[in-house]
Amino acid sequence: MDFAKPSIIRISPAGDHMPIDHKGKHAAVLYPDFGIQFAVEAKGFNKTADYDTTIKRAADLTHAGDSGWILAPHSQLQLLTIDANRFNPAADPDLYPDAKTGWYWTSHGCAWSTDNAGVPSAFWQVCGYSGHLGYGNRNNKAFARPCRFVARAGQ
Repeated sequence: MDFAKPSIIRISPAGDHMPIDHKGKHAAVLYPDFGIQFAVEAKGFNKTADYDTTIKRAADLTHAGDSGWILAPHSQLQLLTIDANRFNPAADPDLYPDAKTGWYWTSHGCAWSTDNAGVPSAFWQVCGYSGHLGYGNRNNKAFARPCRFVARAGQ
């Protein structure tokens, strides 16, 4: 598995696999070696929202023929959707034509922000402009890129 150039499959709006060089509209990008798929142009994700609203939007999403969408962990979002050779936006526009330059929520809370019940008040975010990692208070507004975990290639 090449982390610098992972294998990619485009997913059609109906949920079918498409060739990587297909120039038509796609609804998701699947990384089979990692067992993760990211939504592209998912309804309701073209604008910013607070963390709790974003989590609910992801949980309620049916996209590319599938449900079960969540927010991505920061490591997967940063490793797979960000191209270190790009900025403004830091994502490949052929794979992510809906990429924004703002902040993107992740599923990981900041450990230093948890209350006595273990509930975080801040969550890690990935910057769509440069690709670097930061954090935002759960009441702030940010974009999100929903993802789904699927069986890895060969499993």
